Amino acid sequence: MVIRTRSAHLAILAISFLFCQSAHAQAVLGGDWRSDVDRIADKLVDMGAAPGIGLAIVQDDWVLYTRGFGVADMDAGRRVDTETAFYIASSTKALTATAVVTLADRGLIDLHAPITTYMPELRFQPPLDADSVTVHDLLTMTHGIRQGLGPVVFRTAFTGDFTRAQLIDALRDYDPSSTGRRFAYGNLGYNLLGMVLESTGSESWKEVVRQEVLDPFGMDQTTGYVSQISPERLAQPHGFQPDGFGRIRLRKADANMHAAGGHFATARDLARFVAVHLTGKAVGGGGVLSHWSALRATQRQHVEQDRQYLSLRRFGWGYGWDLGTYEGDTVVHRHGGFSGYHSHMSFMPEHGIGVVVLVNGDGPTPFAADLLATYVYDRLRGKAGVEDTFAARIDSLGGRMQEARRGLAAHLAERKARLAPLSRPLEHYTGIYENARYGRMEWRVVANGLEVQMGVAGGRAEVFDASEDMLRAELAGGNVLDFEFPPDGGPASSLIFRTGPDSGEEFLRVGN
Repeated sequence: MVIRTRSAHLAILAISFLFCQSAHAQAVLGGDWRSDVDRIADKLVDMGAAPGIGLAIVQDDWVLYTRGFGVADMDAGRRVDTETAFYIASSTKALTATAVVTLADRGLIDLHAPITTYMPELRFQPPLDADSVTVHDLLTMTHGIRQGLGPVVFRTAFTGDFTRAQLIDALRDYDPSSTGRRFAYGNLGYNLLGMVLESTGSESWKEVVRQEVLDPFGMDQTTGYVSQISPERLAQPHGFQPDGFGRIRLRKADANMHAAGGHFATARDLARFVAVHLTGKAVGGGGVLSHWSALRATQRQHVEQDRQYLSLRRFGWGYGWDLGTYEGDTVVHRHGGFSGYHSHMSFMPEHGIGVVVLVNGDGPTPFAADLLATYVYDRLRGKAGVEDTFAARIDSLGGRMQEARRGLAAHLAERKARLAPLSRPLEHYTGIYENARYGRMEWRVVANGLEVQMGVAGGRAEVFDASEDMLRAELAGGNVLDFEFPPDGGPASSLIFRTGPDSGEEFLRVGN
C-alpha cells in the first residue's frame, strides 16, 4: 500500500476536492492550508502546550499530510518526524474492536454469543452471571461488571504481571456495576475482548490485531511490542511541570500493553486506519475491502452516552469508537491518555476528513490536541473567521496553562511539606508483599530511599504521611500505601494498597 505524496498527485487531488461530485460535502482546500496548519502546531509547541506532536490529515482514502513538530526526547534533543512512534493508549480500543468485527464477519466470532463460549471457565460474583454477558456487551461497554482499579485492569495496564489463569481467577470476585447494564466507559470490557481474541487460536491478542488490522491496512509502523521499536523512533514521555515539560519514566513495556490500550503508532499509520474506516478502501486507491459492512458497524451507534469531552459532545458509542458532534457535524473519534502521552484519532464521515494528533506529554496536551484537530476541521471546511477564532482559543489555552502551573506548583509544595523523616528504619519497610488478586510487590532501600517494584511498574516512593507510616508511589498513577507494623516493633507485617478513595487491598509480607 502506497501513500501518494508527490506534487503532481496532490495537485490532481486538490482539483478533485473542489470540483468532483461525491456522497459527502467536500473539504475546501483554499489557500496555503498546509502552512496554516504548520503555524498552529508550531505555536502550540512554542508556547509549551506540548513537547512534541505527530500530525496527519486524511481526505477520503488519501493521507494528505504528515508532519512532526517539537521534540521526541527533550533530554536528547531528538526531534519528532513522520517516523516517530507514540503510545496511543485507549485509541487501541478502536483497533481491537475492528479485529473482533472482522473475525465476526468471517464467522469466527459470534457477537451475540455469551463470552463463556470463548472462556468457558469464566465466573463472576453472583448475582452477575457470566453466561448473560455477550461479546456485543463487551464491545458496547454494557457488560454490567464493576470496573475501577480492579486486579484485571491493574495487572494488564500497569504491572504486566499476570497469566490468563490468574485473570480468570481474579474475575470470580467481580460483582455487578452500580449502574447496571447502562454504558459505562472503562478498560475491563476490552481486556476481556483481548481474551476472546486469544480464544480463537492465537497466543496473543496482539497477533490477532496485527493479522486482521495492521497488515491488511498497511500499518507497518504500529506495534503492540515496545521492544520492536527502534529507540530513534520512540517518542519518549514528558510530564507537565511548573516550568514546562520534563522527561519522565517510560511506563510501558511489552508486558503491560493490553487490548484496551496497547499500541505504539505513528500519526501516518493511524491516518491509514482512519482512511480505511472512512471509505472501506485500502490507502492510495485500492478496492473496497470485503468486510466494509463490518467496519461500518463499528461506527454505528449501539448505545447512548451524554457527556462533553473537550470540544466534542459525545452522544453515542459504537464498537471501539465514540460518536459525537462538533458544531453540528458528526465526529467518529477515539482518544487515549497515559502517563506522558495523549492521542486523538477522529473523522467526519459527512465531509470525508480525518485527523490524527499524537502528543508525548500530559497536563494541557489533550486541550492542545483538541485545538489542533478542530482547527484542521474548520480550516478545511472553509469556516469563516477561523484565524480570529483560534487566535482567541490559543490565548485562552495559554491562560489555563498558567493557572495549571500555579496550581501544580502549590500542590508540589504541599507534598514537599509532608516529607518528614519516617519514624522507623527504612529496612523495616522493605521486603516482599503479596496479594492473591493483585500480585507481588517488592520494597527495597536504594540510595537512602525506598523504591517499589511490581512487574514493570514501580519507582521511587515518597513520604505521604510519616506519622501514619504512609508512602506514595507511582504504580497506577500516584498511589498511597499504608504500612502496618506489629505492636512489639520490627519490620512491617502488611500494607494496604489504596485502589480508590474508600477502598484498598491488603498485601501480606511474605519475605525479605
